[in-house]
Parts: sequence; structure tokens; C-alpha cells
Amino acid sequence: MLKRIISALLCGCLMTVTALTSSCQSANNDSDTPDNQSDDKVSALRQEFLAEADKVVVNEDSVTFTDASGDGSTEITISKNPKKVVNLYASFTTLWYEAGGEVAGCIGGDSSVALYNEYIGRDITQDEGMTIVATSSSGKKWDTETIIALEPDLIICSTAMSGYSTIQAPAEAAGIPIIAVSYNDFADYLKWFKVFCNLTGHPELWESVALKTLDEVVNVLASCPTENTPTVFAMFSGADSLQANTSNTVVGQMITMMNATNITDSWGDTSGAERLDINLETVFASDPDIIVVQCHAGTEAAMQQVDELYGANPVWQSLTAVKEGKVYYLEKSLFHNKPNSRFAEAYEKLADILYPDA
Repeated sequence: MLKRIISALLCGCLMTVTALTSSCQSANNDSDTPDNQSDDKVSALRQEFLAEADKVVVNEDSVTFTDASGDGSTEITISKNPKKVVNLYASFTTLWYEAGGEVAGCIGGDSSVALYNEYIGRDITQDEGMTIVATSSSGKKWDTETIIALEPDLIICSTAMSGYSTIQAPAEAAGIPIIAVSYNDFADYLKWFKVFCNLTGHPELWESVALKTLDEVVNVLASCPTENTPTVFAMFSGADSLQANTSNTVVGQMITMMNATNITDSWGDTSGAERLDINLETVFASDPDIIVVQCHAGTEAAMQQVDELYGANPVWQSLTAVKEGKVYYLEKSLFHNKPNSRFAEAYEKLADILYPDA
């Protein structure tokens, strides 16, 4: 009898322990779920942003990567530590300095000088030995003979504004390596920073600057809501016209990455297109919650341009975003110029606009 009682007690204790263990495990699994989902999202974002940077091959004496000179599949190899560099695009010059480099020749002009002061901390056009090779990033205005006469070890240029097409043949004829850069989003920033910091001989900056910025950007994106997200109309205020930004632009992609809906992406076939002409009736049909304006020439100029074109237009005035005062002008330094390591700051400012209550 005593044995049966003891056996029954032991069995009951074992069942109780098993139930408690199962309950604790279930509770732990439930509590881990949000964290696991968050970790998965962060990991996915990191992988997405690093996809192109991971393709960059760092060799002992050189760096191998694809640039924008061909169809995007042709690799080029550039020797490390070039002694004399000419950079023909101001935003890429600031990135080169951020990655530990210096240049012997650069673009001058008021807008470039403003960029150097803000991102490098000084007007590098005044540095000893600096040659101002042009006052515009437009290749059509360059004196290529002046650039080639400097005998640089490396030329860095953009594919925009006829830059690469202008300098390519003269550089190749002179045997000067040339990098054609296309930089449209945060993933491009990471790729080019990895290329540049290894070419300048400062690979340590990859972790302390680029990956730090990546962590900050991912943290902002991971905190963005996924429900009740706004619809957004993103305009580009150019020198002569207003256009709509698709998600193929920096601002358009940022909006999409933050889970908002860029209404321009629904305007027919936008594949490959960066900007489209604006039809206010089409905008009215979507009636976006928020309007953001990317400013090419500064906030005041953009506000004046919008007012002159649309201020008296009844369709514009009837838009919900206009009536509710949700038209925002994005500062040039973060949303038109390449923000480089300030990408996290740009994402944070946009998050404040899209999700002010989050």
C-alpha cells in the first residue's frame, strides 16, 4: 500500500513539473516572438543594404568592383593609395574625404564650396596645391586638357551631367584609371564607401563610419510602423520645373523603405524612371496624406516655385495634405546632396514627417 501511495505521489509531482516546464517554455517562446521578428527584420535590412558592398573584392594592392561605366556587370580593378586624385563631382569628393582620402583637383563654384564646408568642414578649394579643374559638375563645361595635364593617378566622376562621357576617352588615351560612380541610395553609399576607404588606405573606417551608419539607419527603419502607414506624394523642385519622384530616386526609395506608399509608383509603367511629369488631376485622385518636396536650389526657392505653379490652382488647394498643412520641404543638404554618413539623420527627419505620433 505504502509503495502505491509513494508511486502515486511521485507521478503527480512529475506531471506537475512537466506542466510547469511546458508552461514556462511556452511563455518564453511567446515573449521571444516579437524580438525574433525584430531581429529577422534587422538582419534582412542589413543584408539588403550590404548586397552590393559585399561584392567588392579587396586585394592586397588593389580593389576590384563594378562601376557605372558599362552595363553594370563589368569589373574594374584600381590600385590602392593613388597619390594624385582628381574628383569631378562635389558629392563624391566629400565621400572620398569621409573615407580618408584627399584630392589634388576638384570642382569649384559656390554650390560645391558650400558642400565642402558642410561635409568636410572647410573650403578645400583653398587648400595648398589644390587645382580647381572646373566650376561646374557638368562635363560639357569642362576643359579636359586642364584635367589631363594634371597627370592624376585616378579620376573619379559621375555618369550624370555628361561627366563620364566627357572625360572617358581623354583619360583612357592618357592611360589614367577612371571610376564612373552612380550613387542613388543608401546601398550605393555603403558600396562606394567600401571601395573608397580601401583605396585610400583606411579600411578601418568601414567599421567605424559606414557600418555604424548602417546600424543607425536600420534601427530607424526597424522602428517604422507597418500598419496605418501614409500615402505620400514626393516632388522634385528642379531649376526649371517640378516633377514627381518615383522610388528609383533617393527620396522616393526612402519613403518606400519606411513602409509608406509613394503614389507616383502607381502612375503606369515607372520601371527605370526616376522622375515623371506631374498631372494634378492624377495626384488628386490619390489625395495623398503627405506631400514632400525635394529642394534642388534650397527651401525658399522651392516654396516660391510651388506657390507660383500651384498656389492659385483649386485642385492643389483641395488636396488634403495642402488643407491640413502637411506639405514639407526637405532640406537640400540631406535630401538633394548625398548625405553620406548622415543618412541616418535624413531617415530620422523623414520619419518625423511620416510618423509624427510614433
